[in-house]
This record gives sequence, structure tokens and C-alpha cells, in this order.
Amino acid sequence: MLLLKIVVFSLTVIDAITSPQDSVCETCLCLNHQGQFIIDCSNKNLTEIPPDIPYNTSTLILKDNHIAEIKDYIFSNTKLVNLDISKNALNNLSQNSFYGLESLITLNLQHNQLDLDNKSYPDDVFKPLVKLNSLDLSSNLGKYTRNPTYPNLRHLISLKNLKIDGIPNLNLEDFSHLQNLTHLNFSGNCQTADIVFINSFHHIFNIEELVLSQCHIRYIDNSTFSMFPRLRFLDLSFNSNLGFDRASMALFSLNSPDMRVLNLSAIVDTFAVGVVISALHMYRLKHLNITEFYLDHNRFELIETEAIPQIPKYIQLFSMRDNRPTYGAYLIGLENMMNLICLDASYQYMSHNPVRHLVSSQYVSSYSKSRYNFHELCSSDLTWPRHQNPNFTEKEQSRTLSSSELNTPVGKGDLHGHSNFPALRSFHDILNPKLSVPIPVPPNLKYANCSYCVLSYPIPKMRFENNSVKVIDLSTNILNKWIGPVTGLDDLEWLSLSNNFCDYIGDTFFHYFSNLRELYIASNFLAVVLEADVNGNIFRNLQNLEFFDISDNKIRVLPQKLLRGQVNLRSLHLSKNILKLWTLDIDHMDDLQYIDLSSNQLTSLPVKFRNFGDQQYIKNKQLIVDLSYQTLQCTCENLPFLKWMKSNKTIFLRRNEYTCEDNKGKELSLSNLDGIIIQLEKQCVSLTAMIIVLTGSLFVIASVLIGSLVYRYRWKLRYLYYLTRSRYRGEFALVNDAETEFEFDAFASYADEDRHLVTQGMREKLEQEQDLRLCIHHRDFVPGDEIAANILRAVRNSKKTLILLTRNFLNSYWCIYELNMARIESISTGRNVLIVIVCERIPVCDLPETLVQLMNDDSYIDYTDDPEGNVVFWANLTRAINSD
Repeated sequence: MLLLKIVVFSLTVIDAITSPQDSVCETCLCLNHQGQFIIDCSNKNLTEIPPDIPYNTSTLILKDNHIAEIKDYIFSNTKLVNLDISKNALNNLSQNSFYGLESLITLNLQHNQLDLDNKSYPDDVFKPLVKLNSLDLSSNLGKYTRNPTYPNLRHLISLKNLKIDGIPNLNLEDFSHLQNLTHLNFSGNCQTADIVFINSFHHIFNIEELVLSQCHIRYIDNSTFSMFPRLRFLDLSFNSNLGFDRASMALFSLNSPDMRVLNLSAIVDTFAVGVVISALHMYRLKHLNITEFYLDHNRFELIETEAIPQIPKYIQLFSMRDNRPTYGAYLIGLENMMNLICLDASYQYMSHNPVRHLVSSQYVSSYSKSRYNFHELCSSDLTWPRHQNPNFTEKEQSRTLSSSELNTPVGKGDLHGHSNFPALRSFHDILNPKLSVPIPVPPNLKYANCSYCVLSYPIPKMRFENNSVKVIDLSTNILNKWIGPVTGLDDLEWLSLSNNFCDYIGDTFFHYFSNLRELYIASNFLAVVLEADVNGNIFRNLQNLEFFDISDNKIRVLPQKLLRGQVNLRSLHLSKNILKLWTLDIDHMDDLQYIDLSSNQLTSLPVKFRNFGDQQYIKNKQLIVDLSYQTLQCTCENLPFLKWMKSNKTIFLRRNEYTCEDNKGKELSLSNLDGIIIQLEKQCVSLTAMIIVLTGSLFVIASVLIGSLVYRYRWKLRYLYYLTRSRYRGEFALVNDAETEFEFDAFASYADEDRHLVTQGMREKLEQEQDLRLCIHHRDFVPGDEIAANILRAVRNSKKTLILLTRNFLNSYWCIYELNMARIESISTGRNVLIVIVCERIPVCDLPETLVQLMNDDSYIDYTDDPEGNVVFWANLTRAINSD
């Protein structure tokens, strides 16, 4: 019984603990991250805070809802550490809104409707938050608040980070109890007065980070920042009426040896003309130990040459984006910034929005939408991070300024100007490629960003002095021809020349970039020059290249050897071209893992490509391919490729979004690849059988037809063959005309068994008595030559051919051959060649059809042994031989 009670009690407790959690998690996203229970209710259209927040919840996110009130004691049974109620409709807080949040460390109330007055913030509203470390009350200051005052924060004894709106009377006397406050940010909705007085920050001494961005400041008392001996981060950006004169004068009093980051971006009117950074401006900043200096969006056109030596010498990151610099000697002087690691000179000569009269933070952020975060990339190499102190000398750390120094004008002698400034080489000489003068670079510079700078000229032969540059971004300019070679950048690992309208690359341009790891040349017009590089000369020395982007270049075909030197390539981007066939050789790229072929005109991939993908799978380096945004083929010819795509040896990104076209022009989705393959296999089997049957039938028909034609015209073909061969040998003329002289008057065609008819009769009667020349094969044929060739020669060289028709003649192959050759000769030349002599009576049924037809068309002569008839026979034969 006792055991049953314990079980029931345990289940009740468990139910009491889990039920609220289950209730909240039906609406919100709940997760357990490294032992911390997190509830995310953002963007759920909530109008109130869920009433049953589980006790073990550490983080509660309620942003982007419509919550107008925080009910009393709603957090009394929680142990929240982080609470975010930003971007809601809160218009006031009550005395017990945060009751029970003794463990809270971060509280975000930004972007609500909490005006800075006693109604919105009761006097002791923050009293329970004894452990609060970070508080964000920014972007709450309404337009119609006439006399805003800051809420009572005296109970926030642990507060270190405060982000709050700036009010016109920036008197922070009420912040005097915040002894741990180190980060103060007024950039949310800052509506301070035009002037920041010296007593504005009189009661807070431990500030390390101060942000006064977009606060409409026109003037700052000269000694204002002398109140901050520990300041290391100061942001005065986007106070467009402040100007360099007033800003630099106020900074002259800053004595913090820990100062690292100074942001003076957009402190000049956005449409100012002829802005110059003078030597005096830099002299007032020279004593600062800053390592990061931001001068973005100031439209300055020139830095005085004398100002270069005054630039704080410890600067490692120098940002001067969105200005209007003109060429001048000061550019060469930048080489004297010995500690400079990162230089961001991007987005020069930009157009500003005249409606805003200012470069807004949203406008600025649009600049950064690139492939990488330049400043984040730089921070990995900064030798003096913000949280560390550089090894300054005791004299530099203890420097203090007297009141006389603050107000005394600085003379030229004090600037250490031209008298001690290093002799500058001719700026014209530096830019003249024919002189090959080395281009000076700060010795420790590693990152240089000159993208979006309207640089408009070819890149000629260039030589840089000793440097450590690793990253160069020259994208989105008009560098339309890359001639080169460019030397001296031996440490370069990352280069972008994308979007430069380039249509030419010299064979030696990349010759000296042997350590290059990533190359971006997308969005140019390189199709012609790359398609002509059949030997792979342009990129042959980039053997360490790992990432290569040549997308959007209108490339139709890639030469097989274009990337023959890229043995270490890992990622290849070829999207947005017009490739129809894959011809590039990649078999030597053992580390290749990603190929982007999206937005081309490919319908399939060849067997060689597939074999490469299979080999990578065997090597545990599975290939990833993107073929999206083009129409493949779903036909029998492409079935092997579709099966290979299904094999999963190669990964296809977003494969379910691919489409293909069947042989009827219908578009299909590859999300049903299995079904498409099954359907094609059925179609292709019947089609294959049909093709085999039709092919076999056509072959048989063609064979029979060809055989019939050959048999039908066999004698004609033989005649033409030997005639052509004889003409080629020059044995007789191409044609026989009326004036042709024949070698023989008659060629006697007889069977060897009937030789006596020729030797005893014809030779005596025709050769001796009639003086006719006979061609007799056993006498006149050329020894060693083919019989067929001798026969044709005898027929062609004789005026007549005498056929001695006997049964032996009909049984002789060569006699029939001679008959047909003579018949073809008659047809081809139009001469009456044949004379048939019937020596033996043979039934018509035993005679060949051609001979019967011949005897019907032409007269023939009967041979007789009768003495009287014999005389007539020889007379008729002689007359027939001599006739035309």
C-alpha cells in the first residue's frame, strides 16, 4: 500500500512538472541544448506571455510577437537566465513585472513602445534583477516624449552592458551607481542634443566601449573623453555634422592607453565636396594606440602627404570604404604603415541616396553582402586583438595631456612633415609599367580589398615590393584586360577578379601566383580566351589551386586540357554558362569534391565524367554535383546516365528539383526518378527489339538488293574495272572514235577444243588471203598478265570480235566472259563489235538469253564445209569484218 502511494505521488509530481512544458511546447519550439532548456516562441503571433513557463527553462525567446503587457509575478516560478521580449508592443511595465528573475543575466526589451518616463518604468521595476549583466532598452524612445528621463537603474549592481536610447539632455548622473558598467551603447534611437558636454559622462569612469553612433552630434567638448582612462572602443560614426576638425579635437584629450578601435565613419555630410584629411587631424590622433581605424563614408578626396607620418603607428586594420579618393603621393606613403595588416578601400565613388541625406546603417550593410566578411577574415591575423594590450613602452602608456596642449595650435614643425618624411619616388614612375618600378606595399599587409572602386584600365606588367599579401579583392571594377605578368605577390592565396568586364587573359598573367589557393574570375567575358586555350597555358602554374570560380562567363565549351595543372582542386564553379557538353578533363584531380554546373544547357554527363564520380566514391571522396536550373533528357539514350544518377555514388544537390524532357517534349520532375527509370526501361526494351528487327531486315534487304544489282551488272562492273585499270596504265585511249586505229581487225573468241577452226581456216583465209590482222589468244595474249585483262585488251584493240559458237564455246567460262565483254564494249562505245559464227547447230533452249537476244537483233553467219558455200562464207565474213 505504501509502495502504491509512492508511485502515485511520483506520477503526480512528474505530471505537474511535465504538463506545463508539454503545453508550451505545443505552441513554441523547445529544445535541450547542452543541459540548457530553451523555449523559442518567436514570431508566433502571441498576445501574451505563456502562463506556465517550466521551472527548468534557462532561455525564453518571445521576440516578434504582439505582447502588450508583462503580467505581475508571471516569472515567479522560473529560473530564467536569458529573456528576450524584443519587437513586441509593450507600452509600460509594472512594479512586479520581473519578480522572480533573480538569476536573469540578459534582458532584451528593444523595439517596443516603452517611452523613457516614470510611467513606462516604475521606480523599482528592475530591483529583482541583481545578477543582470546585459540590458537592451534601445529603439523605444517615441517621437512625442517631451521630457524623457532615464529609468532608475541603481539596483542593477552587476550590469556591464547597457544599450539604451540617447535623450537630448545626455546627463548620466543616475548611472553613477553602475560601477561595473563597461559597455554603453546609445545607437538604437539616439536623439541627443547637438552638443555633448564634458559633464555628460562625469559619473561613469569604467567605460571600455562607448557607442554614440547616429546621435546627431555637432560638437563635443574638448575634454569629454578624458573621463575614460580605460576606453578601448569608441564609435562616433554617422554623426554627419560633426566633421574631422571637431572630432579630432575632442579625441586629442583621450588618454586611454588601452584604446584599440576608433570608428569615425560618416562624420562628414554625405554631399560634402573637397573633403581633405589634414596633417593636423592625424596629429591629434597620433598618440592613440588604436589598432583598428574606420573612416568609411566620409567622401574625402585627399589625405595630405604630411598626414601620413601622423597616422597612429600601431594600426593593423584601416577601413576607408565609400570615399572619393584622388590619386596622389599619399598612396605611396601608405607603405610606411609598418603594422598594417588589413586595408579595406572598397566601394569608392558610390552614389548616395539624396532622400536620406545620409548613408544609413541599412545601406552600409548592403555593402557587406559578399562572399566573405572582410573584417572577420582580417581578425584571424590581428596580432593585437581588442581584449589584449600591445607591448607599449611605459612612456607611451603614461602619456597625459596638459590643458595648454589641448588648445595650442599645432605648427608644421611639430608635424614632423617633409623634413623627416622618407623621400617619395615619382608617382608617375610607379604607375608606368615600362619602367618596371616596384610598387610599394606595407610590409605586413595581408588583406587588401579594392572591390567596387571603379578602377578602369587593363592590368599591365606589374612588380610589387617585398610583402606578405595573402588576400586581394579587385572584384566589380572595370579591369577589362589582364595582361601581366604580375610578380612579387609570392604569398598570395586568395584573389578575386570577378565582374570586371574582362575579355582577355595573357598566358603569363597568373604565372607567378604559384601559392594561390582560391581564384574568383566569375561574371566576365572570358569565353573566347578560355575556349582558345586548348593547351591549358593560362592556369598551368596554379598547381596549388583548391577553389576555382569561372561561372557566368558565357562559356560554350571547355577545352580538355584547360585545367591540366590543377591537381589539388577541391571545388569547381561553372554555373551560369552555356555549356551543352562536358569535355573538360578532370581525371587528375584526386581531391575534387564539388562541381557546380547549375544554370547551363547540359542534358546529360558523359561516361568519362561518371567514371570519375565512381572512382571518387571508391576513394571515400564522394563527388557533389549541382545540375539545377537546366533541363536534362529522359530518353532511352540517356537511361544509363539516369541510372547512374540514382546510384548515390555521386551526390546531386537539390536533385528532386531537377526536370527532364522526354522524347515527346513533355517535362518531367526528377523527384520521381525511380518511376521515370522504370517507365523508360519498359519503353526501351520494346524499342530495342524493334530496332534490332528493323535493322536486321534493312540489312537483309540491302544485301539482297546490292547482290542482285551486282549480279545483274556483273559483266558491266568487270568491264569497267579492267577498263579503268588499263586506262590508268595508259594502255589505250579513254574513248574510241571514228578515227581510232585498231591493232587488230578481229578478235577470235573460241573454245580451245575448236582451235583447228582458227588455225586451219581463219589464218589462211583471212590473214594470208585477205591480209586481215587477227587476235588469237594463244598467240597474241600478253604472257604474265591476267586473262581477264588480256581479254578486255583484245576486245578494245580489235575492230570486231568473232564468236565461234559451238557447244564447247557454251561450256567454256572464258568464252562466255569474252562474249559479255564484247557485248558491253558494243553498248559502251556504240560500235557494232560482235559477229556470231554458228559452227554447230544448237537448240535455242540451250543458248544463253543474251546470245539469243543478240542473234535476234543482228544477223549471224553459218559456217559450212560445202565448197561453194564455203566461198560465200569467207566472203561474207570478210565483208562483215571490214564494215563499220
